[in-house]
Amino acid sequence: MKYIRLILFFLASGLAIITQAQTSRAELLSHIELASSNYCNYPNPTGHITSPPKGYEPFYITHYGRHGARYITDDDPYKYLVNKLDTAHSMGLLTPIGEDALRRLEIAYADAYKRDGDLTTLGARQHRAIAHRMCINYPSLIQQPLTVKANSSTVRRCMLSMANFCLELKTMNPNLNVEMNASEHDMYYITPNDSIEIPKSEKDGELYDSLSIFKHRMLNGRHQMALLFNDTVKAKKLVDAHLLADHLWDVNSDMLCLPELRLSFSDLFSEDEIIDGFRAYNASWCLWEGLMPGAQPNYYAIYPLLQNFLDEADAMVNSGKSGLRLRFGHDSVLLPFAFILGVDEAIHATDDMENLHNTFALFRLIPMAGNVQWVFFRKQGSDDVLVKFLMNENETSIPISTDCYPFYHWKDVENHYRAMLKNANITYKSKFNEKE
Repeated sequence: MKYIRLILFFLASGLAIITQAQTSRAELLSHIELASSNYCNYPNPTGHITSPPKGYEPFYITHYGRHGARYITDDDPYKYLVNKLDTAHSMGLLTPIGEDALRRLEIAYADAYKRDGDLTTLGARQHRAIAHRMCINYPSLIQQPLTVKANSSTVRRCMLSMANFCLELKTMNPNLNVEMNASEHDMYYITPNDSIEIPKSEKDGELYDSLSIFKHRMLNGRHQMALLFNDTVKAKKLVDAHLLADHLWDVNSDMLCLPELRLSFSDLFSEDEIIDGFRAYNASWCLWEGLMPGAQPNYYAIYPLLQNFLDEADAMVNSGKSGLRLRFGHDSVLLPFAFILGVDEAIHATDDMENLHNTFALFRLIPMAGNVQWVFFRKQGSDDVLVKFLMNENETSIPISTDCYPFYHWKDVENHYRAMLKNANITYKSKFNEKE
């Protein structure tokens, strides 16, 4: 219940996460819900909106957003936990805490049955809230009779996230012309492009070996075994302690996405153990996406999204028109995309897994409904277009010089990222390359 109260406080208070390079243990202990890693619910932004230079007005927003809060993407954690604890129950091996944990797991599993990865009610609210703030923050743009072009991954939670976002936009401005689509035709940039050749890394295998050791140490399960079973010697023949802790951590974290259930499993972890789970998955995501020094650069598969952002922004700038462009997908795209862009929150990774969380934290990057936005501004009589970068609606920096931070000159931004794409020397596995 303590964890549930913290969750509700976090949602009700609109806690703003201030961008900073360091993530102290004290910060995580103060707001333990942040330790749920990529399960972390979307925090309200700081609310600080820097006014553009005199005479500049917003005319285009281009966006990529992760789906909102969801159920666990498959029911393997539930199956493992319920089956193992049910067997232990029949053998008389469960403690009273174990019996209660089994009861709670059965309730959670019954609710999650055949809802693998589905958007939750909270997930829908998150996207409506982001859309609402967009309208409030940029009224001179959104109140125009714009065409809103939106498309999403073909996964249900992404399509429903798009629908909720666009419904709120229409509620705020009924004159918007909203075009929504979810087609395999666009998956080459909405999801990781598996047609791209990823350069190999000799250090990759060593890093994965280190990660396995690190994860097993962070989620060792000794505490959970002692809490749940009255005979740990017999229980060890039935249950893998690491898998037990790992699956319990997943289920406990996903309860953040389902506050209406009023369920928590945080009593099965100390606060330090919850943070250890965060550290394990913080390192995992950093390595999986190739952001860790020496890792295979799997973020190459996200370059088509950058190309799409640049091409569509260039077309809008040259057209002299105004518009809103929305894309809805996954954390496996948003995280490496933020890294490619060089936003401050994403570029301080290290291969020191023990201390990685001090400089790189998933809750700053891919909470549920996390997003990147580029907001464009122009001035009548000037061809100097400015663009501002937002990470989860908070102004952020990119590695380009500017004389008007947090605004950057579009010509500098475009030149920087076009050069990045050229230098990446992207190659494809087939001639039907980027649009396959």
